[in-house]
Amino acid sequence: MNLDAIVGQLSQFFSDGIGKMIADFLWSLYTILFPANAPGATPVEIPN
Repeated sequence: MNLDAIVGQLSQFFSDGIGKMIADFLWSLYTILFPANAPGATPVEIPN
């Protein structure tokens, strides 16, 4: 299995045409669901 050939083809597909549109859509979906400025996790106090 030639991993270099597979990665090269994927890179070429997502660089133009319909592949670029798919990549842009997935990137925008990712940035909406996981914003960079989200507050960090804090510990939750558990009452005794």
